[in-house]
Order: sequence, then C-alpha cells, then structure tokens
Amino acid sequence: MAKSAKKSSKKASKKPVKKAAPKAAKKAPKKAAKKAAKKPQPKQAKRYGKRFLVIYHAPMDAMSQTANSSPEEMAEGMALWRAWAERCGEKLADLGAPLFNGKRLTPRGLATPSTKEVSGYSLLDAEDWEEVMDLLEGHPHISGWHPEATIEVHESMILPGM
Repeated sequence: MAKSAKKSSKKASKKPVKKAAPKAAKKAPKKAAKKAAKKPQPKQAKRYGKRFLVIYHAPMDAMSQTANSSPEEMAEGMALWRAWAERCGEKLADLGAPLFNGKRLTPRGLATPSTKEVSGYSLLDAEDWEEVMDLLEGHPHISGWHPEATIEVHESMILPGM
C-alpha cells in the first residue's frame, strides 16, 4: 500500500503542473490581445485641405559642404529648420529628411544614378497654393544657404478608396 500511495502522490503532484503550464500558455496570448485592444490607438493628425510634397534640390557640392560643417554651423542651420517647423505647426505633416544616392529606374530594370540633385523632402498640409507659398516664405533651404538651392512643390492627388 505504501507503493501505491507514493505513485498516487507522484501523479497528483505532476497533474497540476502539467495542466497549469498549458493554461498559462493559452492565457498569455489572450491577455496580450486584450491589453493591446485596451490601449488607445494614436489619432491621425488633423488633415488640412490638400497635401503638398516639398522637394529640396541642391548641388552635390552643397551637400558635401554641409557634411563638413562645424558642429556650431550645423546647430545654427538646424535652429533655422526648427523655427520653420514651429511656424508651420500641424500643417507640417512630415518634416522629412535629407536624401542622397538617388537612383533612376527604367522599365527594363536598369538602375542608374539620379541626376536630379534631390537633397530632401517635406510634406505640408494646406488649403491651397497661396497658403503653401506663405508657409515656404523665408524657408531655410532657400534663404542663402546655397545660391543654387531650390524648392520644388507638387500637390498630391487624393485617390478614391485609398
């Protein structure tokens, strides 16, 4: 009888462990899903009228000049960009980023270096072209940084159902 008591106590001690682990494993994904569902989803930024793609152009020597600037010169330049971004407020949908090493792709699958001298982009939300031009007035990219620096602006088309 001592042997059977030992066997049943061994079985009893093993059963809760075996059952607890699968239940815990099953509950973990459910808990994570519930927790994720409870988190408030980030709201999309308020959209103003139309969206405009702002493309910055500058010769390659201007880009290398910037890369070789002193930390003080870089900080001064970034302060101008921050001031512009603050002035635009919520209408600046995406400050964007500097761009380099562009490629031109052809229908035949060829990739050649781009010759467009695109140096960056931003996205602006505005009611019309007049507002875009007001937002770009005094922009740091065309305020004396480089004599050949230019800005190109394109209005994006809203695609139904997208």
